[in-house]
Amino acid sequence: MISRRLLLRSTGVAFGAAAIGATAACGQGGGNAAPEDDDAPKDMRFAWWGHEEMNRTTAEAIDLYNSRSENVTITGENASWDDFWDRMATQIAGDNGPDAMQMSNQMIVDYAQRGALLDLEEYMGDVIDTSTWNEDLRSYGVIDGIRAGVPISTDGFTVLADRDRVEELGLSLPEEGWTWDDLAELALAIREGGGDDLYGMSDGSGRYELLEPWVRGRGKRFFNAEDTPVTLGFEKEDLAEFWEWWARMRADGGCVTPDIEAENLSHETSPLVGGRAPLYFTTTSELTGIRALMESSIQALPMPDTAGGDKPANFVRPNLFMSAWAGTPYPTECARFLDFWINDPEAVEVIGNSRGVPPSPEAAVLVEDEPDASGLRTPSEYLALITEIGSPMDYLTPRSGRDVYQLLGRIAEEVRFGQTDIPTAVDSFFDQAASTLA
Repeated sequence: MISRRLLLRSTGVAFGAAAIGATAACGQGGGNAAPEDDDAPKDMRFAWWGHEEMNRTTAEAIDLYNSRSENVTITGENASWDDFWDRMATQIAGDNGPDAMQMSNQMIVDYAQRGALLDLEEYMGDVIDTSTWNEDLRSYGVIDGIRAGVPISTDGFTVLADRDRVEELGLSLPEEGWTWDDLAELALAIREGGGDDLYGMSDGSGRYELLEPWVRGRGKRFFNAEDTPVTLGFEKEDLAEFWEWWARMRADGGCVTPDIEAENLSHETSPLVGGRAPLYFTTTSELTGIRALMESSIQALPMPDTAGGDKPANFVRPNLFMSAWAGTPYPTECARFLDFWINDPEAVEVIGNSRGVPPSPEAAVLVEDEPDASGLRTPSEYLALITEIGSPMDYLTPRSGRDVYQLLGRIAEEVRFGQTDIPTAVDSFFDQAASTLA
């Protein structure tokens, strides 16, 4: 049996080569079980992580699917983010993976390349219908020739702004796009107008959601995902200038102090919700939840572009996928459940925007929020905007990529607190990232 230690890097452990062989022995076409019998009982499991609203809508969708067939019983398995991946590693190592699962855009490449996910290609078209989707979205989830998953929601990086607070200071937000210079100017103006208790923005120096737009604007990528092994797609000078930009913002009050940023562990404790800074960095899949935490009008703004840059910073990405375990005895039923999730009108309305905007245009219309008379963008309106001003996503997060994102956060924190200087930090990041990706 494969040891749990070898299975997954996402929780501090990793899949090993043994895991690939053991999973592949089950086959990526539905395991070594007998052919599916639709007249026989099918006891299946669907695993996911998520917040309260995701848990509620998922449970309702599962109940709806179960009610449609007297022979199928899907049982839900819910966990927090960290517990989900720990449990997944244990279950797959024990040849007991869930039949179907929610899959992160940061983890799907890792799982697919290690042979843990069912190839869904044979079900595309006849069972799983994505014919009306954007061409890019249809291709996401195909990894090394295997369709390891199908997107079930979309989102994009965003700057969320407390519009009321900004306008109280006599300032205004951009109508569509802006640059890093514009962001700095607004953040410093907020600081100047708000006094000592108000900063311009949260500190994004350790967030890949900020560094990726920064390097895209320079015509580069965060990763060269096609390389073997994967390499970083930008140079040391790009990271140094990024961290120097944030150092200037900290020095001038354009972003919060290191102590305040250290408390930014969730939306509830963020500088935005706490009233310490009206500009905040996240993804549009979090927009509805953050608005529910605040009385202010929260506007979704694009990530800043580079003035005279070589490439648009913004892009739409698949937020979450649905995948199936390579060892499931019910591959066809997993495919049916996936199609139900993305295409059945009743299911789509039950799930709503709890995970982000559905990838199907028809589904997106069904769950679209009513337009806001004051001009606050709905999630769908925001994605339409960045589709217009942005460019296609470069790649899915490569294997071990999430570890590099976490490395960025750790070293950026050392810089913030003065535990290391920027040149040393840049060298350390590049050295450790290369080792992580090797």
